Amino acid sequence: MMPTYAQLQAESWWSREILTPELDWLGDELCRRTKRPRGAFGNKGDNNHVRGAHRSQEWILKSRYATSRTYTVQSGLTAVQQRHIAGVDFTPGSTNQMIAQCKRIYAAMRAGQLEDVREFYGNIDGNKVVDGWDNVRNRVASSDSSHLWHWHLTLDRRHCANKHLMERILAIALGDPEEEDVDDATIDKIATRTKTKVMADTGIQQLLARVQQLTANQASLLDAVGRDPTDERAIVDGVLAGLGTRDMDSVAAALRTAFGDRAAELAAKLGAPAS
Repeated sequence: MMPTYAQLQAESWWSREILTPELDWLGDELCRRTKRPRGAFGNKGDNNHVRGAHRSQEWILKSRYATSRTYTVQSGLTAVQQRHIAGVDFTPGSTNQMIAQCKRIYAAMRAGQLEDVREFYGNIDGNKVVDGWDNVRNRVASSDSSHLWHWHLTLDRRHCANKHLMERILAIALGDPEEEDVDDATIDKIATRTKTKVMADTGIQQLLARVQQLTANQASLLDAVGRDPTDERAIVDGVLAGLGTRDMDSVAAALRTAFGDRAAELAAKLGAPAS
């Protein structure tokens, strides 16, 4: 028989259950961004929920009204984590949104992107069969027909206060771009927007003009001193590699080729005594 609220509230375990601020934030954001009433998100179970993730583990293990002492029970929890409620229910409000959100969550679960979520139930194709995934056993799962119009997550009880997990669930459920693969067309759009913003930024334009001027100044300076913008050591190494074991005539020809009309200047340098 289903317990009454008076019976449940008479036990201390009922009032000791904790909805973490992070999980409450997930509910706020899901409802705000989908323009759903706050009641579309559920966490603490009513008096019909006498087992599972919508109850704290402490309640499951200690309440006289619990119908299962094992389902959703985990080892290694802290005393506070045992008081956390780990169930998430959300009602999207339309068949299209229900299917779209469930598809994304189901795919993410199977792809290993939500390892801190233990169970998912929902409907991914609009039929009369509840779809689900059990991350603990790594297999498909199902549940009662209420999950044809709302989706459910069972969180790992160690992560009910994990804000990053809540952000990831939100992004995946609603299809935020940063959680999805970006195709070439999207990349092109991003690149075009970025280029437009850069070209409109006068500070960046001034910097580019400064760099161009510095490049021109460098070329003028190198021309004034009669040098190419090439590493001198590389020139020497290249010439020597080309000489090999040739005779003096071949060496002279190679040097004339390398130095062009400055060969006479080189000859004078070679004829001068070393300083």
